[in-house]
Amino acid sequence: MISSSTLHVVATELVVGAFALAGVAFTLCLLAPMLKPSMADKLRSSDAVAHSAMLFGLLATPLAIWTGLASAPTGDMSSPVLANKMLLSLSGLGLASGVLLARWRNGASIWDVQRTRVVQGVSGIGATGLMLLTASAGGTFSRGESLLDWLNLPYNEVLLMPTALSAILLMVGLACSVIGLRSSA
Repeated sequence: MISSSTLHVVATELVVGAFALAGVAFTLCLLAPMLKPSMADKLRSSDAVAHSAMLFGLLATPLAIWTGLASAPTGDMSSPVLANKMLLSLSGLGLASGVLLARWRNGASIWDVQRTRVVQGVSGIGATGLMLLTASAGGTFSRGESLLDWLNLPYNEVLLMPTALSAILLMVGLACSVIGLRSSA
């Protein structure tokens, strides 16, 4: 039988790998108008990769959360690192959901208008960043180190969202919702 800790490592790697691939593809989609015409023609492929990878990462996220909670040592459920992981992963989950909803409702034409291209690209990259920060916090929790240690992020303190960051996330979320809910006609 596979332990929940081992299953958590597998689930986490699926999420991190999928979101990292999505982040690279969203960056290419965002930069496509500035690239050479031969590269800009690859936008449709990058669009498909970005959204497919994000969808896969989004589907794997609940498994990573569930196995992470199941593998946490008893008594550590009140850890500030776990609180930060929940905040970051659920924020990334919500942002990724908005990105996928916008793409589903508008199709590939979402990249044709600069305003929607910027919102879609920045939101996709933002969701990726939140998931990678979650993984970094997990490394801090389980091994006492992470790839982002050089940033001196305060994982051991419960992050209360500053008003400015909350406002920025609210505006990005609203922009994604407006783009996602507008008619595709």
